[in-house]
Amino acid sequence: MALRIAVVPASTKAGRETIRQLLEAESKPFVRGIYRDPSKAPSDFAQNPNFEAVKGDVGAGAGLDFSSADAVFYIPPPTYDGTDQGEWATRCAENVKRAIRDAASVKRLLLFSALGAQHDHGIGLLRLNHISETILRDAAQEVIMVRPGFFYDEFAHALEEARADPPAFHSWITPVDHKIPMVSLKDIAKACANNLLVGPGKPSPHVFKLFGPRNYSALDVKEAVEQATGRKVELKAVERDQLEGFFGQQIPQAHLSEFLGMVAATLPGGIIVDDFEDDESTMRGNTELVDGLRELAAK
Repeated sequence: MALRIAVVPASTKAGRETIRQLLEAESKPFVRGIYRDPSKAPSDFAQNPNFEAVKGDVGAGAGLDFSSADAVFYIPPPTYDGTDQGEWATRCAENVKRAIRDAASVKRLLLFSALGAQHDHGIGLLRLNHISETILRDAAQEVIMVRPGFFYDEFAHALEEARADPPAFHSWITPVDHKIPMVSLKDIAKACANNLLVGPGKPSPHVFKLFGPRNYSALDVKEAVEQATGRKVELKAVERDQLEGFFGQQIPQAHLSEFLGMVAATLPGGIIVDDFEDDESTMRGNTELVDGLRELAAK
């Protein structure tokens, strides 16, 4: 009998691409995607008989129907409406935990977390993930937590800047040879789908890191952008004393401090830098950064 899997929120990048992998799986699982607005479900999903889009809100705790689901994939969503991230993370995680407890069929929870989530301080915005892990670590019979590196998609702005005149891109990764783990959305989706369908077969809660084939620096991003676009690009490093001004143009003021805390945690001396090294919990994907950027450039 095919597995039944619930994904919430299904509108997230990781949620969307994992659903795509699940619907392409040979075992033909049935997937219930939970959206605040079900009409936003991709049309190719909606046309698949093994997919159902339903209305639900993880923040409000409404519509979290996991009944008949064997597994749940939860991606803690950030909020930038001024709500305290800790309060928001707690409310959402408690709502998910309650919904799982109300659905006796759920045996497995896959939690999409982040590097450094084991720390209760010094990680800025990532405390959302620490709180989620703490609350949900025993929410189901089998709990799996994935801590991925930075999405390749987060460097799509480098492609946009490379198309400008003159071509250049700004990087907060400094020094420019400092390497951080990155990973493609494709490799994330494959790993998540596999863990939802098969599981790791290890004691619960099981935590694993998910990186690309290697770690990358700003210099590596520059090279990959040049290969993806065919243009020579000037790398403009955003030094630590410039970060607030740089991100202040993109992040709401109420959340800027925590965002900067997350960035600082990934730079030399940061609390999560030790997590960048491989250990027994590390999985490596196959997609190189340049290939991920080429796919983004082609869209």
